[in-house]
Amino acid sequence: MSKKIDLNSIKITQKHYDTIVKQGFDNLPKESGGFVGGDADGFIKGILPIHNQYLFDKTATFGVTSEDFQRAYAFFEKNNLSYYCVYHTHPDGVAFPSQADINTGQRYHLIICYANKLKPEMAAFKIINNTPIQIPVTVVANPKGSVSTKDLKATKNPAQSLIINDERDLLNQRIANIIRNEPNNYERLSPKDNSGSDFSTFA
Repeated sequence: MSKKIDLNSIKITQKHYDTIVKQGFDNLPKESGGFVGGDADGFIKGILPIHNQYLFDKTATFGVTSEDFQRAYAFFEKNNLSYYCVYHTHPDGVAFPSQADINTGQRYHLIICYANKLKPEMAAFKIINNTPIQIPVTVVANPKGSVSTKDLKATKNPAQSLIINDERDLLNQRIANIIRNEPNNYERLSPKDNSGSDFSTFA
């Protein structure tokens, strides 16, 4: 399991921010989310989007299974990253943990609110004695060679399309396809191959 860390702020690249926000737009009005992890300084280096596992009203609840957590811990550990937390959306609510969120026992929460569809809000919280304490979230420029907002095809509704113009960035194209429920062709890997085939994106 990833080592425990103490975060007082979070940084996220524009690429990861765009991917998470786009996932939320595509799933409106349902809640969506996944896992984030990174280095000991609070810089998100990997995201692992997942399907909402809740069986009933997904517009008000984001469900995660124990198997999802196990996969997330293994994924971040395999890539030498620390597990941070679950991220999830509040389609119509505020970017603040609900009591149900707090009751999960997660130390950190990353929440994206879509009350203003033109300007989604991302906020991070540390839970101390069952009380959410907001910590800063900073969106930073992409590393050289990464896909940025300017690489996304403009549409009237930013939720309609995630088109990656840089064809060299195959990983990001696959992420876009998965978000749009379009097929991907993957090379079959040997079970002994450590290169991994997890759905992910890195800074």
